[in-house]
Parts: sequence; C-alpha cells; structure tokens
Amino acid sequence: MTAASKTDRQPAVAQDRHVRQCLREARWVAVLWLIQLVYCTVAMVTLGYPDPTARPDAPNLILGIPAWVVWGLFLPWCVQIVAAWWFALAVLQDDEPCEPVLEGHADD
Repeated sequence: MTAASKTDRQPAVAQDRHVRQCLREARWVAVLWLIQLVYCTVAMVTLGYPDPTARPDAPNLILGIPAWVVWGLFLPWCVQIVAAWWFALAVLQDDEPCEPVLEGHADD
C-alpha cells in the first residue's frame, strides 16, 4: 500500500467511525422511544377506557389527577427525563470533528 493510498483511506475511516457512533446513538433513541410508545399506549387504553360494566362511579384519582393520566402520561414522562439524562451522560460521546473529510471538499 503506497503512502498516497494510506492518506486517501484516512478520511473514510474517520467518517466510518462517526457514522457507527451516530447509528449506535440512534438505536438507543429508537429503542427508548418504542418502549415508551408501547407502555403509554397500553397504560392509557387499559386504564383510560375500562369496560363500561366495570367503570367505577367516580374516577380513580391520584392527587386530584385521574389515575390513567398519572400512570399513562406523568410517570412515563418522568422516566423519559431520567432516561434522557442517562443517555446524555453515558451513551453520547464527544467525538473529534471530521476535519480530514471536509478538507478534501474545500472547493465545493
């Protein structure tokens, strides 16, 4: 392998590393979003739309808020806030910019 071909490959390797990191982070976001969607949908349908024969006369309240709102919206939002903080601190990585990749396209 010549010296010229080695330097030509260098920007592609740096870009590959950035793409892999972005895909890894995107997978985490997609999985967290999907879990949240399934949980919220199941909780709100189950608690918010009970069978008409099983409905209580007065709705179940938690601190004056309907129980289906607390368990189907409020709790998942709090969990997602914690998950977002964990994601930002543990999963996201600060990476060096792709300057070698951009240098070759300075005349664009």
